[in-house]
Amino acid sequence: MNVLLLTIASILALYGVISVVLWLRYMKTIRLFEVTDCLNEEAIYPTLSVIVPACNEEECIELTVRQLITQDYPNLEVVIVNDRSTDNTGAILEKLVVEFPQLKVVTIYDLPSNWLGKNHAIDQGVKHTTGEWLLLTDADVMFSPRSLKKTVSYALERSLDHLTIVPDVFYGDIFYRAFLAYFGLTFFSIAMVTRKVGLGAFNLVKTSVYQEIGGYEAIALHPLDDMSFGKQVVEKGYKQGLACSGKGFIMVKWYENLFDILRGFEKNQFSSMNYRVSAVVGLCIYSLITNVYPFAGLFFGPLSARVLCGISVLSLFVAYNHLSKLMDISRGYFLLHPLSALLFLGAMLNSMVKIINRGGIKWRGTFYPLEVLKKRI
Repeated sequence: MNVLLLTIASILALYGVISVVLWLRYMKTIRLFEVTDCLNEEAIYPTLSVIVPACNEEECIELTVRQLITQDYPNLEVVIVNDRSTDNTGAILEKLVVEFPQLKVVTIYDLPSNWLGKNHAIDQGVKHTTGEWLLLTDADVMFSPRSLKKTVSYALERSLDHLTIVPDVFYGDIFYRAFLAYFGLTFFSIAMVTRKVGLGAFNLVKTSVYQEIGGYEAIALHPLDDMSFGKQVVEKGYKQGLACSGKGFIMVKWYENLFDILRGFEKNQFSSMNYRVSAVVGLCIYSLITNVYPFAGLFFGPLSARVLCGISVLSLFVAYNHLSKLMDISRGYFLLHPLSALLFLGAMLNSMVKIINRGGIKWRGTFYPLEVLKKRI
């Protein structure tokens, strides 16, 4: 048994050191946008159209619209897609159109078959735009002044075709934010390996590129629409950039609490595994060994195995320490890393079980059969 524990600990220590070295090297390429960043006042900006899908967003839509419409970006077009809202979203938008006549509101009353709601809303919104660039964002995202100029300027300077930004999540207690830190670590790790990412809070893309890759029609039934969109961009040969928002630059509340995370992840997690049970089982085994066992291994087995587990845990601390410089989280959250990993796996298993039992995804009042979703992977 001691030989087995020592072997596992040795592999994990080597894996941890190599992983964190590669991760740190990759993270040096991530641009951090700050509210205080300087701006090139002489820059010439292309026309920009912002598309915001909104389904029952009465709590946040007005603030989001005001922060977008009052940006000092020249030739800015804001298109809000009221997607079958049953609350006061429509009434709020009617009031805002009177105040801001330049605001465009597209109202959707029915969802066609073979479309997910948000994907269809974005597709319809884009059809009403005229900009050379598109910004696809969400109704609960908040933008600091001049954030559009700074991000578009960066995309132009780097000759990017697509720029996606990790937003600043400004909300949550210690367990919520510890999970946020774990999720951030996982997201950047996926980005490092695949180099194909996208985030619903901020997907900035050239209109010509959007059209060339087939737009959202190409991912009409992909629940993980933002990541699927980013994947399409790279696989079609276009240049993608990933950046991170500093505190207050581009903000989102995300979920209310950990329970809401479980519910919100229900739509996405199993789909991220292409609806394969074997992939979920493999992920669970991998995560338990790499994210949970090193912490448990500190307290049992031979001393040499404990020390090696300590090296693995120390590697995680180094990653969290660097992540705390990019995201508004504490490096101390690494102590809750195994708990966050178990919560993430719980969300994955919850998604798998519920989707299989229901025979599909139920989201915002619409049911999408699993057999149909699998055909559009």
